[in-house]
Amino acid sequence: MLAYNKLVIDLHKDIKIGELPSILRLFLKDEAIGGRLILLAAAAALIATNTIWQIGYENFWHTHLSIGLGQWSLTQDLQHWVNEGLMTVFFLVVGLEIKREIIGGELKTLQTAVLPVAAAIGGMLVPAMLYMLINTNQAGFNGWGIPMATDIAIALGLLLLLGKRVPSKLKIFLLTLAIVDDIGAIIVVTVFYNQQVNLLALLVAVLLVVVMVILSRSKFMTISIFALLGICLWLAFNASGINASIAGVVLGLLAPLTATKAHKHPIAVRLERSLLPAATFIIVPLFVFANAGLTFKTTAFDDSGAVLAAFGIIVGLVIGKVVGITGATWLVVKFRLGRLPTGTTWSQFIGIGFLAGVGFTISIFITELAFSSDRSLIDAAKIGIFVGSVLSAGLGLYSLRKTATPETTK
Repeated sequence: MLAYNKLVIDLHKDIKIGELPSILRLFLKDEAIGGRLILLAAAAALIATNTIWQIGYENFWHTHLSIGLGQWSLTQDLQHWVNEGLMTVFFLVVGLEIKREIIGGELKTLQTAVLPVAAAIGGMLVPAMLYMLINTNQAGFNGWGIPMATDIAIALGLLLLLGKRVPSKLKIFLLTLAIVDDIGAIIVVTVFYNQQVNLLALLVAVLLVVVMVILSRSKFMTISIFALLGICLWLAFNASGINASIAGVVLGLLAPLTATKAHKHPIAVRLERSLLPAATFIIVPLFVFANAGLTFKTTAFDDSGAVLAAFGIIVGLVIGKVVGITGATWLVVKFRLGRLPTGTTWSQFIGIGFLAGVGFTISIFITELAFSSDRSLIDAAKIGIFVGSVLSAGLGLYSLRKTATPETTK
């Protein structure tokens, strides 16, 4: 199991960048491209919903698509297929990243994990509490989970724009914090934002997980068997009432780390290598394009509850994140449970706290779950996410530029 990271590195060493399609070469050379694609997708969605293409945009995403076998069929509109179907692949990649960090990364030992874990918890709890305080007894109270999320693709992309002005250990800290943040968001979605649970379907899902664990410990698991069981698990989650995309996280954590008779590299390593580009270049931007559309002529703010929901999100992302992250970090250092990474300063941690307030992809995902079919609250929440994320990004970049040290500007 400790060889997992080495296998990932070896696989990437095997890649000859010149032999790959140009888009993959860009990915390997520039990690920030994922964040840029998300921003482009958001801009495209805003243009579509505020021009003559609005009706076509809305009709397209509400087009129903059925998948069936014999007398059985599953029908959802295209937006739901993206949100609960394709996003399963994204969450599978998240699950693989979580597994990698636990086995051989920053979450491997308590000593290295305590600081980012505490910071992530603080960065989730404080925004949620501020939102709930602002929205007590209001229609939008259920959206407390929205400002908890951090969009790692955009946040890390912005951080990489600063180049050597920012110590590499600070980048690792942000990445680890965002992974823990993802774990928290997954727990929140699973526990608090699901419909009434079908216990029989959930039991089937549990049995499938047991079967996958048994097969994963043997050398008989193949990509084909893993994919087939994964589809069955997704269907069981979908039938249970739990958001089906969460099945992706479970699959990522269950992906075998042992080599099989047919292939020398573990399934987990091959999945991460093959699915990461698809999740980065296609699935997440497509999700944003399908869900980020809102009209600036919206009547959402005619309702005071919607205004408070948007305000709560902005306060949570801009103020709650930085207070929660820096506050939790200070407590860890104060009680000598951990220490700041070498070469970093408190001012830089404040900048990281602001950048973590860029809560885009997962925040929109939770918005759709929290407010269901309440269009005014959904539109208001998305405006709050846009404004809060832009303010957080600006404050974060400004803070980190201002606190650049001579060592980081060489």
